[in-house]
Amino acid sequence: MMIAANKPPTFGLGTPIDNCYGSCGYGYGCGPVPDQKRKLNNPIDEVQELQETNKRRKIQNQKMKLVCGSCYCPKDNPEKPLGEDAHFISHFAQTIGVADGVGGWARKGIDAGEYARGIMNHAKETATHMAAVGATPVDARKVLNEAYENNADVQGSSTACILSFDKERGSLHAVNVGDSGFLLFRESMCLYISPTQQRRFNCPYQLGNHVRGDLPEAAEEFEVEDMMPGTLSYLGQMGCWTTSAVALFNSEDEDNVTPFQMAAEKAGVEHVGGKIDDITVVVATVVASST
Repeated sequence: MMIAANKPPTFGLGTPIDNCYGSCGYGYGCGPVPDQKRKLNNPIDEVQELQETNKRRKIQNQKMKLVCGSCYCPKDNPEKPLGEDAHFISHFAQTIGVADGVGGWARKGIDAGEYARGIMNHAKETATHMAAVGATPVDARKVLNEAYENNADVQGSSTACILSFDKERGSLHAVNVGDSGFLLFRESMCLYISPTQQRRFNCPYQLGNHVRGDLPEAAEEFEVEDMMPGTLSYLGQMGCWTTSAVALFNSEDEDNVTPFQMAAEKAGVEHVGGKIDDITVVVATVVASST
């Protein structure tokens, strides 16, 4: 598997913004993007590399597709029963996405969930249209750009992560703004965690129409090659049912050492336990396909 990013990950860099509407999902920064070329240091590595090469050769003429499912658990808020997260799945376009409306807007009487839902609705419409006119694989960056433009009349801001799958090449294309993100698993092993984009702790990059909102150009772009059947992609904020149930429990557990607590401590912020928030997870499995 080869993973390439269009620029180095951002970890709390940039000029602080006094009026950042922070308070989003968990951040899962994981360090630099892996080198695209790996050196083989011993014969065992050489054998493993040969086995992987043979696997790839076997599936070169085998088409694949994503089979997806999702789970959404909005936090308990009678005033916002839909929560502030949003997501979409388009099997037809082989594209998925998730967005997290930035909760700080509530202080101004604005429901950022409407902005997040708008971004995701427009993204699904755009991706479906691209696939319908034969523009496959779907270009995730173009989907994000058009979704942002078509959401210009909605107040608020949100993070966003969109993934599209190339069934012919067996590759994954992703764009991410803020602290949404994705994880890749194969054979029960986590291979990659996308980096977090934030200006400081709990202040993620965020798409929005306000003066300090980020533009889609701020999105980090990824391409993952050599995807194989059995590879899992987890996309979301926290957390299909088993994973989200654990995330929900941990978010309310004051005695559990959570990723949010560790990130807070690293930033010099005192926080114990989890963070109660909307929980969204989209799971996409790569499977062999006859079409």
